[in-house]
Amino acid sequence: MVRFEVTEEPSPGLDGQRFCFVPGLGLWRANTSANGDIVVSEDQIRTLAAKYRAPEALAHRLEELLGTNWDEALEPFRRAGDGAPVTWLHRVG
Repeated sequence: MVRFEVTEEPSPGLDGQRFCFVPGLGLWRANTSANGDIVVSEDQIRTLAAKYRAPEALAHRLEELLGTNWDEALEPFRRAGDGAPVTWLHRVG
């Protein structure tokens, strides 16, 4: 199954974005700051505070906004960095 992460780097005056897709979780998107942190807006926080009164429900929804499950699922695929050797998992010749 295909899984991916696409990151748009921020530019002067514009936040970046991160898109992640994991089978079973679907697509997740968030704005990112200049250092790569996920940006949660004031309106999103106010909506959460008004809608989710139970601490467990609020914590769960915050984890969804931050993409915690997507990060956990994609982390094993992020180990390669610049200059790291490429390992082919499967190659059709």
